[in-house]
Amino acid sequence: MADARQLLGKPVARALTESVREHSDDFAQKNGRCPGLVVFTVDDPAAKSYLRSLKRTASDVKIVLTEQALHHATSTRTILSLIDTLNADPKTDGILIQTPLPAGIDRDAVALATDPLKDVDGITPTQAGLLFRGNKNAIPPSTARAVIEILNFYSYGLRGLEVVVLGRSNIVGKPVGMLALARHATVTWCHSRTQGLNSICKRAEILIAATGRARMVNQSFVRPGATVIDVGINVDDDGKIVGDVDAGSIMTIAAAYTPVPGGVGPVTSACLYANLMDLVKTKTRA
Repeated sequence: MADARQLLGKPVARALTESVREHSDDFAQKNGRCPGLVVFTVDDPAAKSYLRSLKRTASDVKIVLTEQALHHATSTRTILSLIDTLNADPKTDGILIQTPLPAGIDRDAVALATDPLKDVDGITPTQAGLLFRGNKNAIPPSTARAVIEILNFYSYGLRGLEVVVLGRSNIVGKPVGMLALARHATVTWCHSRTQGLNSICKRAEILIAATGRARMVNQSFVRPGATVIDVGINVDDDGKIVGDVDAGSIMTIAAAYTPVPGGVGPVTSACLYANLMDLVKTKTRA
């Protein structure tokens, strides 16, 4: 069997970025300003890497990105006060709360305080509820959206397919499964306590790995001819960025896979800005 096809993220991100730029230009013409995004930043290597990507993309799509640093001593009261101010600020169109939050901050309180119409990453109960109900205007977490955008770009229809999601986090595993379900896939969620994990994953026509464990998924998880979407970003013992999938071991088994780096990652930033423009359009309709 030939080596699996790589589903590269850059072409997907490029197409999304062009669409976002068009909507941003239209917004600027109508409102006399560019859309504004405020990012609450944290001291975490992965979060810093994502922020750098967001900054690079911001100039391309004509978004004004403002940083609000959260330090280890930041209290829940302080961040809630900042969010209240931004909720009322007409020039702030989107709010992104990076994770992991400093110790002691009440994550549920932060999610509840954020205006759902400024929630660019689907953290609020309102947006999560809309996604659960299958509402077409729901704002999903950007990484979950990135998975679906990749599948759409490479012409994967999900209707009737068996999709297995390995992971159940609120920011990837759960929402990406809901997005696949809305596209008429048959979805199974697996996690660390799933019995017969390998055999369940091996049923998947599309396997989405979001475990946060470096190279966990090997050939024993993958059905011949399956498509494997690797959401993981990990650093191995040699300091190399690797995914949740051992790409070398599945290369001659899978039909296609997303590489790490270069797969889901580049699409996530573009999806965040696509979410921002979707929020702007929703508020305009309201």
